[in-house]
Amino acid sequence: MRDSKKIAVKPPIFPGRRRWVFLGAAIIFLVCAYFLKLTPSGLIPPDSLRWDRAGKFFSAAISPAMDYQDDSVPDTADHIWVKGVKGLFYTLRFAVAAMSMAVPTALILGFFGSSAWWPEPCGRGLKFVLRTVFVVSRFVMSFARSIHELIWALLILSALGVSPLAGMVSLAIPFAGTLGKVFSEIIDEEARDSASALKAIGHRPVQTFLVGIFPRAIPDLITYSFYRFECALRASAVLGFVGIETIGLYIQLSHEEFYYHEVWTYFYLLLAMIVVVDLWGAGLRRRLNPTHA
Repeated sequence: MRDSKKIAVKPPIFPGRRRWVFLGAAIIFLVCAYFLKLTPSGLIPPDSLRWDRAGKFFSAAISPAMDYQDDSVPDTADHIWVKGVKGLFYTLRFAVAAMSMAVPTALILGFFGSSAWWPEPCGRGLKFVLRTVFVVSRFVMSFARSIHELIWALLILSALGVSPLAGMVSLAIPFAGTLGKVFSEIIDEEARDSASALKAIGHRPVQTFLVGIFPRAIPDLITYSFYRFECALRASAVLGFVGIETIGLYIQLSHEEFYYHEVWTYFYLLLAMIVVVDLWGAGLRRRLNPTHA
């Protein structure tokens, strides 16, 4: 008598095309490693001085500074933790200002970089104009995000000098490009059933977009914007390495003097701010998308 129970077949770890994708990625990595002359020995410091410095740096993580390591700091100066909190405030200020410029710009670019609002059907001339606007918007977004914010900062600071406005703009440009691209994709991926119903009763294409498509995309737009705000906080800290006063500037100055305990003090303050913002963002996502909580 045959056993009626079905034998569960364990699926392969890398089925079908995934196996070839994994193999191709491994080959590309090995080829790049060969041309870059990457070897395991390259991870090992060549002299004992660097080993000693690395040991001091990481051992300082368990004892962050409770006061300045520099004895020349005047007694009237802010306490190191007060200075760190002020650095966080400066970092937060740049991130908020940059996002306040990036999000509206991204909404405009995302709208013109999307085809969800196009009239259907449309004539050849109108379609050519819409396609041109689409391509130009996509090009602007690609150009803005193809250059890292640190490079934008170096370019803008060399033209405008070290100023808060230059720091904000250098963050806003690449973030507007990234946000605009994702916004356009979120809008295009929304279901069109409501929009089709509105078109059937005579609504114009832009009205249909604003009523039937855009409101459904708002939760995803907000949650992604909040994620990019977290990225803007980290990028704002990096601006300190080009001379703008954020907590990154304090990290750089302490590191240059080998005050590693101070460096970890600022690291932990920055980490605390990122964790708080991340928890805030998680709560916001649960409210906007309760079915995915």
